[in-house]
This record gives sequence, structure tokens and C-alpha cells, in this order.
Amino acid sequence: MDVSSIAGAASLMKSSQTQQALSASMIKQNADAQNQIASMIQNNSKQAPQAVKSPDYGFSTYA
Repeated sequence: MDVSSIAGAASLMKSSQTQQALSASMIKQNADAQNQIASMIQNNSKQAPQAVKSPDYGFSTYA
């Protein structure tokens, strides 16, 4: 192998590693965003008023 072939192969390897690092970073960002959304939904569900069963209201099939 000549020097230019080795340099080209090394350049391709570095490019591939950079692409893999970017992909991993994007996956981590997506996971963090999903965790934030899950936390927001969980907090929102805690703040939402809970349904109260009242004996005054019954289920009616009359329509």
C-alpha cells in the first residue's frame, strides 16, 4: 500500500467515526426530549382535576 491509500483509508475511518458520534449524539438528544415530554405529561396528570363520582349523576341510555 502506498501512503496516499493509507491516508485515504484513515480519512474514511475518521469520517465514519465522526458520523457515528453525530448519530449517537442525535439519539441521546431525542431520548432527552422524550424524557422531558414524559415528565411534563406526568406533572400535568398530577395537576389535572380528578373525576369525582357523584350519586346525583347516573348513566342513562335514553337518547
